[in-house]
Amino acid sequence: MKRRVSARRRLLCGASALVLTMAAMSLLHPGAALAQAAAQPQARSWQFNIPAKPLLAALADFTALTGVQVVRSSGEALGGSSAPVSGTLTAAQALARLLAGTGLSARFTNASTVVLSRPGEATRPVGVAPDGSEELDPIDVTANVPPADAPYATPGPVSYISGEQVERLPPTSLGDIFRDTPGVIATGNRIGASVDLNIRGLQGQNRINVMVDGTRQTNSSYRGYRGSRNEVYIDPDFIGGVDINKGPYGGAGGVGAMGGVVNMRTIEAGDILKPGAEYGARLKGSLGSNTVTPPGAHSYDYETSAPDFFNGDAWSGSVAAGLKKDNYEFVAAASRRKAGNYFVGTNGADSFLDDRTGGTPVERALSPIKPGWEAFNTSQDVASFLTKGKVGWGDGQALELGYIYYNNKYGDYNETLLSFVGHPTIITPYEQFGLAETTTNTFTSKYTYDPDSDYINFTAHAWVSDVETFSQVLKDFNAVPEADGKTHIRTYGGDAANISLFDTPLGQLRVNNGAETVYEMADENPVYSYGLQSKNPSGNRLLLSAFNQSKLEMTDWLALLGGLRYDYYELTPTDQLSDYPAKDGGRLNPSAGVELTLAKGFQLFGLYTEGWRPPSLRESASLTFATVLPNPDLEPETSKNAEFGTNLLRDDVFIAGDKLRLKASYFNNNYDNYIIRTRIPDNPSYYTWTNIPRAKFVGYELSGSYDAGKFFVEASFTRYTDIQFCGEGGVCGFDVASGDYGLVSIPPEYSGTITAGIRLFDEALTLGGRAYFFGERYGGYRLLGGAVNAPTYWTSNTIVDFFGSYKFNDDVTWDFSLENAFDRYYLDPLSTGLLPSPGRTMRTSVSWRF
Repeated sequence: MKRRVSARRRLLCGASALVLTMAAMSLLHPGAALAQAAAQPQARSWQFNIPAKPLLAALADFTALTGVQVVRSSGEALGGSSAPVSGTLTAAQALARLLAGTGLSARFTNASTVVLSRPGEATRPVGVAPDGSEELDPIDVTANVPPADAPYATPGPVSYISGEQVERLPPTSLGDIFRDTPGVIATGNRIGASVDLNIRGLQGQNRINVMVDGTRQTNSSYRGYRGSRNEVYIDPDFIGGVDINKGPYGGAGGVGAMGGVVNMRTIEAGDILKPGAEYGARLKGSLGSNTVTPPGAHSYDYETSAPDFFNGDAWSGSVAAGLKKDNYEFVAAASRRKAGNYFVGTNGADSFLDDRTGGTPVERALSPIKPGWEAFNTSQDVASFLTKGKVGWGDGQALELGYIYYNNKYGDYNETLLSFVGHPTIITPYEQFGLAETTTNTFTSKYTYDPDSDYINFTAHAWVSDVETFSQVLKDFNAVPEADGKTHIRTYGGDAANISLFDTPLGQLRVNNGAETVYEMADENPVYSYGLQSKNPSGNRLLLSAFNQSKLEMTDWLALLGGLRYDYYELTPTDQLSDYPAKDGGRLNPSAGVELTLAKGFQLFGLYTEGWRPPSLRESASLTFATVLPNPDLEPETSKNAEFGTNLLRDDVFIAGDKLRLKASYFNNNYDNYIIRTRIPDNPSYYTWTNIPRAKFVGYELSGSYDAGKFFVEASFTRYTDIQFCGEGGVCGFDVASGDYGLVSIPPEYSGTITAGIRLFDEALTLGGRAYFFGERYGGYRLLGGAVNAPTYWTSNTIVDFFGSYKFNDDVTWDFSLENAFDRYYLDPLSTGLLPSPGRTMRTSVSWRF
């Protein structure tokens, strides 16, 4: 078919995003990159700018810049102040200046570890006690475990995604960033521009709290036969890191979300500045392949083959500037991102033998979108802005304020209609709909007070999140002309917590006490609507919580964990549901655990945690699909989760400077009063929400990495061994929840990733690849008794990506990737619609820090 817009024009438009960053490369000395590649590791220099400050803080800055860990093997506490350090220096030179006047000297034991000692003090290898036995805990003066290492030092179900991992393989859809995380899958990942997560089988109805800088968006949309989805929006260019807690969480963010808490942290000044710099900026631009500008609304004219190479229809550009002083810091960033409709892969099975209904098997297409076709309604056009400021004063006080603006005009699908494309009796065309538009405004504030006291480490947050969405799909398929396709939800929240340390006869006690509140206000055009997509919630919900998290370190090898959390809610329907009664309730949720440290960096742990989720606004205050009636009599869900696992975090295992990280967990999660959609017994033409006695998800997770400098390997794996839904009388089986949208939340039996890479030319060049694999849906795809909607069928598959990065110097970096390298035709696991994933896609980007 004829291209809608000239490839030359699109390429020129897209390439403009790279102009500023590519210009920086022309300023480099021709031999700069080669000279850096030839430098010896021990002669490497950094640009230092560390002012005089408390010694511990200065050493933490030194480690953050160089990666060299500083330890005090004698166990003596470190006090006093450092000397200032500035200029281009090696690690040894900088450390000698920093320690001037302290009476301490530094001795490197390997390329990444240095020991501090005083004259006349006996020295010994790190990790070896005076009697020759292994030391369990050398003192780490950096105080804080690096975020990437935190999951392997935490006795519990936690994971972390770094900003580097996000940039390594840039996401086509936001949910792509979670592929390397065990137990986490983005549901309906190709629908719209948001992310909706499934964690260990739980999803939707606010079971998972996905936050941006600690704020909730609590937005959702109804998707017809495929249920509803939670929706959270963020620009990937602004992600500095992602913290993931699976299951009930005892701290801030955990109220009302028993399935997990995910916080996507946006960039800060430290993510932008060059090491040791007080101010600077970053320019970044990128180009992508495999997309085409979408046609106008109600078009049926799709392309049948992807354009060659880069055509300018997928590009991004961003600029960020930061300032960081001793008592204040500031960052501001703006981003523009655009991508057309992508093309699906061409290789692999595009059909399956369909025996879901129990009749004669029939060969059926996986999707009405054939291999190589343009995937309508997958475009994005994003403009976003971020700013944060922080000021500190007095004895450890600081105030931080932030604002995030996000606007996206994007393709939106009605998953239900896509299922009927090509249906013999229900005529539904393959169609490009009008674009949807979502705008979010997020305001954050944070106050901290951390004086030189074991008893006070106080933090308080207050925030507002406002989300407005216009959906042309919702408007087009609404039988009421007055319906405008708009939804609006505003959420207010805040929390406060204090961490105290106490020395007791039984050992050191760490206590985190806090409180949290969230207030949701949702409204839609109050006209009673009917259509394949219809009502979003109209109501208000208040969540309150008080919590305690405690850890008692009884010995060097034994620690006890415990906590209590009291959650409370009030729910008030509004608009045409105002006659429904308000509802409230509360529950005390305990947790307990044990942590065994058998050797330095080697832990065993066992945990028991209870959680609680009150009914969402959708379940209690929403008329969906006109035949799904809210149920104000719903009882809250409760969870009772048991977990056993092990952590291994060791350095210098096989060679000096290497790093080995492993985490393995077995989980057995049980949910009482689990809420599902079901038919009304007296009138099976109508649905409502109800509680079933129990649901259960059992499985195990593995994750780990090994980094030897010259090469690295990372892996993750999840397998489910038992999934149950149990009704009255103890009868268990998938049929118990057959009316719950075809049980679309059941994950694949197994999934995982393997990533490997090498670093060449003194680590200037990085080359690597990733294999992402997944199996079929746990329990199969059959049409359950009483259901009208068979689960989406996806085949087991392995998707291979390649990536690379070249550092011309410390300032300019070129990144490139080849995703779905073998152009596989496939549907993501937990696809909510029959929308295949992108085919082979190339990306290239340049970033310049100055």
